[in-house]
Amino acid sequence: MPTDALANPLVLPILGLLVERPRHAYSVFDELRTRYAFLRVRNATVYTLVNTLEDTGWIAPAAAGGDRQEYALTEAGAQALADRVDHDVRATDLANPAAFMTALAYLGILAPDQAEAALAARCERIREEVDYLDLALGRAGVSELHMIEAHYYRDRLRQDGQWLENTILRIRSGALAWPGNR
Repeated sequence: MPTDALANPLVLPILGLLVERPRHAYSVFDELRTRYAFLRVRNATVYTLVNTLEDTGWIAPAAAGGDRQEYALTEAGAQALADRVDHDVRATDLANPAAFMTALAYLGILAPDQAEAALAARCERIREEVDYLDLALGRAGVSELHMIEAHYYRDRLRQDGQWLENTILRIRSGALAWPGNR
């Protein structure tokens, strides 16, 4: 676990699950394993993070509902989630999309114009990386096979950029339903 527990990559999806509805810690753990198979989720880590998030004021006990204490997101927690989603959509590593995909799952916490701006910022980073790769591949002077991974990465980024551009257009047109705007 990171030295600063709030920097743990599980914080974002935990907060995101609590946006949906109050849950007890085991329910959070179970849902994380179900939805995010690519994350390494351990029960003890989730319980520790739930305690840390409560101590931080990002979550609070919900109304008592049986044997297990349920937790709900606080206003400060919702703001922390929105800040993390915005940051991770904009700035996570282009070559390792796990953090981006986790943030993307909670894009609806942002206002549509904020989501559009975050996606546009990522799209611009992708354009810059594709331009860099085009230049590097052009200068390399070797057969495609010798740099096939760079060709793959460039083409994957192009596809990601196209998806982002289409999603931005869907947000602008209202074709992508937004929470509260249904």
